[in-house]
Amino acid sequence: MNAALLVIDVQNDLVDALPSERSSALLEIIADLVSNARARRMPVVYVRHNEDDGPLRLGALPWEIAAAIAPQPGDPIVEKRFGDAFLETDLGELLKTRNVDELIVCGMQSDFCVNATTRGAIALGYRVTLVEDAHATYDAAGKTERQIIDELHAALRDLSVRTVPARRVWASGSRTKQPAGGGAAW
Repeated sequence: MNAALLVIDVQNDLVDALPSERSSALLEIIADLVSNARARRMPVVYVRHNEDDGPLRLGALPWEIAAAIAPQPGDPIVEKRFGDAFLETDLGELLKTRNVDELIVCGMQSDFCVNATTRGAIALGYRVTLVEDAHATYDAAGKTERQIIDELHAALRDLSVRTVPARRVWASGSRTKQPAGGGAAW
């Protein structure tokens, strides 16, 4: 399997709306994922949501990817307008040119863009690993963030999505291929 790390909508406005401790923990986990993916010479693909109006409008500070996990020069950034990052974007072509057939997914918002993109990937035939502790959302509709995330994990496992905590993404038994020469142990 050739995998890529897909970092969805970890933008200032969305991360800043989380409680401070939750935001810090999320960014730390995603930064570790990015670092470990780079050590394995695995592509890191960023997705950024765009709106016509509001805080996520092109070029606004809240629209920027959070500095703690910011892309490096040359990292692809897929600009999207819909929840599913495959819809009307070049994400599929970008992954195809890199021979990617498995995605490791993290980001914001669990019940919207993370969910929609994960389902889009499954529909397109990708194998997907959702990093359980590397995505977040907000309390809504009388449910806590934890309840929303637990329900999402259960629903996605029914679609054959692998859900694991960050510390186990590259543990033995992982489906992801490591490049020749391995990488830093995690």
